Amino acid sequence: MKPQDTALSKIPDCGPICQTGHIHHPLSQAGLGEQISTFFIGILDTSNWPARWYCGTWSDFHGWLYIISDLLIWAAYFLIPIFLFRLVILRKDFPFPKVVWLFGAFIVLCGTTHFVDAIIFWWPVYRLSAFIRLLTALVSMTTVYVLYRILPNVLLLRSVKELEHEINERRLVEEKLAASEFLLSEAGHVGRVGGWELDVLTKKFNWSKTAYEIYGREEDYFIGPEESISFFIKPHQEILKQTLENAYKQGIGWDLELQLITPEQSKKWVRYYAKPLFDQSGNLVKMRGVIMDIDKYKTNEVALSKSVDLMAQQNSQLKSFTHILSHNLRNHSSNISMLSDIVDETTLDNNNTEIFQKIKHVSENLNETLNDLSTVIKIRDSYLPSQKLDFKTTTEKVLSVLDTGLIQSHAIVDMDFEVDTVLFPGIYLESIIMNLVSNGIKYKKEDEDLHIELKTYLDKNQITILEYTDNGVGIDLELHGEKVFGLYKTFHNHKDANGVGLFLIKNQIESQGGKITVESKPDKGTKFKITFYEKN
Repeated sequence: MKPQDTALSKIPDCGPICQTGHIHHPLSQAGLGEQISTFFIGILDTSNWPARWYCGTWSDFHGWLYIISDLLIWAAYFLIPIFLFRLVILRKDFPFPKVVWLFGAFIVLCGTTHFVDAIIFWWPVYRLSAFIRLLTALVSMTTVYVLYRILPNVLLLRSVKELEHEINERRLVEEKLAASEFLLSEAGHVGRVGGWELDVLTKKFNWSKTAYEIYGREEDYFIGPEESISFFIKPHQEILKQTLENAYKQGIGWDLELQLITPEQSKKWVRYYAKPLFDQSGNLVKMRGVIMDIDKYKTNEVALSKSVDLMAQQNSQLKSFTHILSHNLRNHSSNISMLSDIVDETTLDNNNTEIFQKIKHVSENLNETLNDLSTVIKIRDSYLPSQKLDFKTTTEKVLSVLDTGLIQSHAIVDMDFEVDTVLFPGIYLESIIMNLVSNGIKYKKEDEDLHIELKTYLDKNQITILEYTDNGVGIDLELHGEKVFGLYKTFHNHKDANGVGLFLIKNQIESQGGKITVESKPDKGTKFKITFYEKN
């Protein structure tokens, strides 16, 4: 409602329709300083102005519309800074908080000007209104200046679209990391490999889930340096203590195979690996590594080692037995031969002479067999150093020895040595070529000239291969395949066949780490392929 009217008089300076009960004074002509002093001293003085209701012709609707609008604006301007200030207080990471405080002060002052405009309808504090407007102007310009200063930084802030793009990328990366972590965790679980980390300063261990499984403990079980050592068997505890001490003092890692004791008191082999981590100053700060369950493999290794030792012992005993047996049999065979030599066959009748000749023949065969067996044993037991051999030179040397047989067989020998040399014992290579070529002469077709081909080349693994091929009578491998390289195995009715040659060269080749294979068909010739594993 309006203030009560009093006795009014027209005041021309206020306008023809402005009536008031106050006395109107003309504008003072005092100096600026005195004006400022008078302004602040009388900042709440209302004696020089009428209430706004009396300045002009305000209808109730017009006046209250003005007043209510100003009050609503003031209320909004008062509440907005409260939300802004609360946002800055709760969100410590909110960008540019000082600007928000400036905006809040600016809005509060703007709202205060509207509030003062509303109360001027009853309380004409025009000086206070002017002062509040001055404060609003100063804070507004300060806000403009600060905004100008931070505008480049504001422009650097990512847009909503950029943030959405980054969020999507992070989500994809997190999904990939989650998948990698799952695969790594499952790989560790299947492979029984656990990770761990030791903070050297705090002596605190961090163990992965699989590491706890290897120790046989729950994930909430505390495993510190002392506990991690106490889980192992006594001898390995001392090793680990010394290893940890060296790691602390010298910053060196370790890679140990140790035996730990599970809660069920069973022993388990593990591989315990560590690597040091240094800071920029070169100080040891952490040890990181893995612990791997190798019990199954270590147990097999130990069992295999015992088996190898046992086999070596048995092999040694077998060698000794073989040498003793060979020596004793040869002695008996020699004695029989000597006795047969001193017998006077003229004193025997015809029947005994025939029997004696058979005994003598058996004795000779026994001597030959024992000599062959002795040769094989020497090949297996002896070590012959490899030497660099020329295939062509060695082959020509062998062919010169077999020259007579080659001429009688009308033999043609082709040589194609793509690989010139090989590291191999010389006496063995000569024996191999000698036996192969002599077998070719021995088992040639009667109605066809002998054709032999010797060649060398490198296979796909860059290993030297020697191939021997002839056009002889061949071998039925379906019938005799498993017996080709057997001792005393013959496949043709030849008067000179004894079944020793292929057996000897097979042993000579295998004693040097190589192998020999055969391809053959009846009446289609034979091919032998020798693979050399050269030794330095």
